[in-house]
Amino acid sequence: MRFKYLVSALMIAAAMAAGAFACSAAETPDSVVVYYFHTNFRCANCHNMENWTKELMAARFKGDVDSGRLEFRMLNTDEKANKHFMDDYKLYTKSIVLSLVKNGKETKYANLAKIWDYLRSKEKFQEYVGAQIEEYLGDLKR
Repeated sequence: MRFKYLVSALMIAAAMAAGAFACSAAETPDSVVVYYFHTNFRCANCHNMENWTKELMAARFKGDVDSGRLEFRMLNTDEKANKHFMDDYKLYTKSIVLSLVKNGKETKYANLAKIWDYLRSKEKFQEYVGAQIEEYLGDLKR
């Protein structure tokens, strides 16, 4: 009997959380989402992609992150709920994807495939990713 009440309480909490998310998304519908897609297996390069992107966003785009205009989301594509992103963004390996969201809907995206060219240089990696983020943030104003 207790289990039944626990399940009911969890379902109500989940529904309330989903409603809260919908409200916050409606309040700030225009943003740039930086997705980092990875799998269960993660090598040193995979960790660098994640860490260098987070560092870049915290240092160079702090105001945009704080305002909600820029968001980082890390997703494991080996998880069933995230597998659709492989098709949605035509991914074949670990990737960073930028998504421009206006009025609550994605209007364009870019798979930053050149990240693999810059994995030997944190500076060049961050220059490349930073320039792409700036371009997308500029598109928010248009």
